[in-house]
Amino acid sequence: MQRREPVRQKGDGMTLSLEAAFPSAQDLTSYSRLLSDVYDAEFSSKRAPAHPRDVIADSWARLRRRGVRPSRAPASAKHAEATSAGAPATSDLDSDALLLTSLIRANLGHLSTLLRDDTAVLVVSNRHGRIVARSGGTQMLSRADDLGFVEGAAWGENSVGTNAIGTALAARRQVQVHGAEHYSRSQHLWSCTAAPVRDPRNGRTLGTVDLSFEVADAHPMSLGLISLLARAAAQDLRERHHRDITELRAASFSATRELDHPWAVVDEWGWVAASYGVDVSSRIPLPRGLKSGDTWTTPSGEVLVTGLERGFLLSPARASRRPADAPPETTITLSAIGTGALVELRTPTGSREVRIPSRQADILFLLAASPRGLTAPELSARLYGTSEHDVTVRAEISRLRRHLGDVLVAAPYRFAPGIAVTATDN
Repeated sequence: MQRREPVRQKGDGMTLSLEAAFPSAQDLTSYSRLLSDVYDAEFSSKRAPAHPRDVIADSWARLRRRGVRPSRAPASAKHAEATSAGAPATSDLDSDALLLTSLIRANLGHLSTLLRDDTAVLVVSNRHGRIVARSGGTQMLSRADDLGFVEGAAWGENSVGTNAIGTALAARRQVQVHGAEHYSRSQHLWSCTAAPVRDPRNGRTLGTVDLSFEVADAHPMSLGLISLLARAAAQDLRERHHRDITELRAASFSATRELDHPWAVVDEWGWVAASYGVDVSSRIPLPRGLKSGDTWTTPSGEVLVTGLERGFLLSPARASRRPADAPPETTITLSAIGTGALVELRTPTGSREVRIPSRQADILFLLAASPRGLTAPELSARLYGTSEHDVTVRAEISRLRRHLGDVLVAAPYRFAPGIAVTATDN
């Protein structure tokens, strides 16, 4: 049999194509043997008969840099996967995991038959790779138990190496990992496919849905099945959100019908249900932890927050004292500190301070030095030495907007018109 390289496929820009771990027409036994030969060569510094797929090679490289051993066993429920700074509270994490589990179970459809046939295990994890729910036949669940593929176990990359759940979260895309593509030898008898599910309301990853087989029962079509299941869950949330926005619009009528100054009604994530006299897009970036009675700074001044039953009413804090055509009077002072930067936002009516981490601080300092603005690829090149991390840059700017409000505008990214910026980089 002629040896072939594991299949590599590229995305088409806006959406990533599905990249199966093995070709459907290939003899699965021979192909699995080839993957084992590649694995043995890669981890013994010998000449490999083929190259791992890019997503696998990238994962192996990450794990080697972090010092993760291929022999590491799955972490128990008592040992949490390491999380990044600013991780959400446990209650938020649990809530998201419960929501994802209910969405997946509501969309199982024909997959229920596959699970009853006892050839696969369906697993739901939270956004850090910890397993929160499983479904499957008695035999497959027992084999999963032997592997440590159990509720409460951490299956992020840092815990067990390259695997569908952890690598899908790391790569932020659907991933199929077959046999010896797993980093740990203990997982080489499994073929797994996982897809992250993102909440369209706030962009937050809820977790992953995973379908796992023994190697001999694997099929490339599982990648399509899991991708469709993840999309169905996200679509359910999108439709639910549309209904919630419609209800918020109707419920806010009594609170806004007599207002004679500009206002906007938004839900908890900043999506606009109704507005008057303001030029807003479909979403207003809200500071984290916003609550009724707060004021927060935007390019045109301070905004007063009034709580509604299903969202917030936003209006100028001093609407009657400020002419409608008055220019913005917002100033921002950036001061470098050891762990990032201190951002002071000041308007004629008050000021507030926000501490931000180093990467977000770097972005603000770069934009302060570039009044005409920088694109995401340009920021990526200056931050990382390559333009390929533009998605990461956009994510960081999204986080900045949650902290600071709409002081940044896009196309290209820059400080909003009328904001005076002073930067002190010690």
